[in-house]
Amino acid sequence: MFSPNENPNLNNNTPVDPQENENTNANSNDNSERERVYTTPDGYYHYYKPQQNVNYTSQNPYGNNQHQNNSYSNNPYQNQGYPAPYGSNPYYPPYNEAPKKEKKSEDNKSKKILIFALSMVLSCLIAFGASFGAITHMISTGAIQVESTEDNDKEAVFTITKVEKEAENNENDAPPVGSISKLTNQEIAKKLIPSVVCIQNYQIVEYYNFFGGTTQKSDEVSPAGEGSGIIFSSDGYIITNAHVVSGADNLKVITSDGATYEAALIGSDEITDIAVIKIEAENLPAAEFGKAEDLNVADIVLAIGNPGGMTFNSSVTIGYVSALNREIEVGDGGYTMKCIQTDAAINPGNSGGALVNEYGLVVGVNSAKFVADGFEGLGFAIPSETVLDVASDLINHGYVKDRAILGIQGQFIDSVSSRFYGLSVGMYVYDFISDEAANSGLEKYDVITSIDGIKITSSNTITNYLTQKKPGDTVTLTVDRALENKKDITVTVVLSEYEQ
Repeated sequence: MFSPNENPNLNNNTPVDPQENENTNANSNDNSERERVYTTPDGYYHYYKPQQNVNYTSQNPYGNNQHQNNSYSNNPYQNQGYPAPYGSNPYYPPYNEAPKKEKKSEDNKSKKILIFALSMVLSCLIAFGASFGAITHMISTGAIQVESTEDNDKEAVFTITKVEKEAENNENDAPPVGSISKLTNQEIAKKLIPSVVCIQNYQIVEYYNFFGGTTQKSDEVSPAGEGSGIIFSSDGYIITNAHVVSGADNLKVITSDGATYEAALIGSDEITDIAVIKIEAENLPAAEFGKAEDLNVADIVLAIGNPGGMTFNSSVTIGYVSALNREIEVGDGGYTMKCIQTDAAINPGNSGGALVNEYGLVVGVNSAKFVADGFEGLGFAIPSETVLDVASDLINHGYVKDRAILGIQGQFIDSVSSRFYGLSVGMYVYDFISDEAANSGLEKYDVITSIDGIKITSSNTITNYLTQKKPGDTVTLTVDRALENKKDITVTVVLSEYEQ
């Protein structure tokens, strides 16, 4: 090993002249003994000093004959074609290395991020202060007005309303023409409860005479059922369900304030389960009707009625519109109608009550008859459009006008009956109730298997299809005539009008 003081330039990390290195490398094969600096390809600097009269054997720390005449085959420079920096001398570790680039300080990077963040916060504070000062100035000059009862001659660019708890309606301010606002649940209940009444169905008691073996009617009437109704007009027309007033000998109406009236049946349509009754009264709080087609799924709705009759009269339940246009079989005629599905509680006694939207408008008539057995939160209401169309016809005509019928009396033959009687599946004709059907070519005991190409698969197929038709329209029937052993006979029938 050698002392660093032997070459003061290397000790002070002084760069070596490349030209000197080049000359040194060029003369690496020179046998002249002189001092030189050698640079390897990996960037190391080595100092070479000729050794004079060195006896390696005597200096060998490992003993005699050990590691003598070492060829230094592990020298990395010999195998790569570079001249060995030390000749035949042993390998000495490098004294000094080339200076390496320093890594950027993480502290400097953190400082820059901190300075940037502080500058952004400062900019926001300056912008906020300027905006606040501008708004304060505009309020003081009247360009912006906070809602106040005091008159101000200066016209405001816009108005900021301060809300405390709930906004109070100013009775002196009339809403814009044609506009309507949402109401709170409390406002809806206050508005609609007086428009919903309780209807009691009284029927004459019948008893069996054991001595005469006959059924007789008594002079007394007793309650047969209770339901709800909606005041349709201020002069006493009330809409309800047909099954609420079915079979009634006497009808009584009780308003929300306890007033009692005798009611007369104006008309009832069992197909849609809608009926209209009337009481003799004036200035009644009639309900406002809206459009069910404006509803959306998940809209809030309120069901108002009398579950259990007068026991829980004027009850309000709240829920959501679960689905729209649910096809539900209504009445006893197999008529299928698209209804509103809701999870608002609809219980017996709620039938005929109101389903109300967030604007305080009646959008449907509830029917507990449609509530699915075994399910909770599954109720249905007849859409207001259907209700108003049927109610108008009942008031004006006593029945639903322009309802088309096929004009036959029949019975559906299912697959079991078909195998038993040897008939085709379809509608079995056993009588006619219209001249159009009797003169169409149909015969008694025919089996209608399809109507306008639609296969007859249930007792409701024909009824549902005819809801799309009007009296005077024609339909094409496919008929099997078992008595003549004929199949697929085509018959055209003109539809007639349904009358009660």
